[in-house]
Amino acid sequence: MSYIKWDMLITQEMKQAELKKVIEASNVIAEEAWRSGEMTFIAEQLIGIEDDDPDALPGTDREWRDYRIQVRAWKEGAEGFPEAENRPVRPS
Repeated sequence: MSYIKWDMLITQEMKQAELKKVIEASNVIAEEAWRSGEMTFIAEQLIGIEDDDPDALPGTDREWRDYRIQVRAWKEGAEGFPEAENRPVRPS
């Protein structure tokens, strides 16, 4: 006779909760990579502004520095993190 080990039973809710954790972890990794790349981009943009580079994007030195502060704060604990649609927006 076989017995059901009820304490080993995995419910649909448990599967969904685990999937949600995996997706969130993946989103966190993606946003950390975005933040790292964006910090490099901002540094290059600030150099371009300083050098009066005609290829520099719109925005003042102060706007890009403020944006850098926002990007640096884009991490776990920030409102809306890690949803990409809530990222800080580049100066325009």
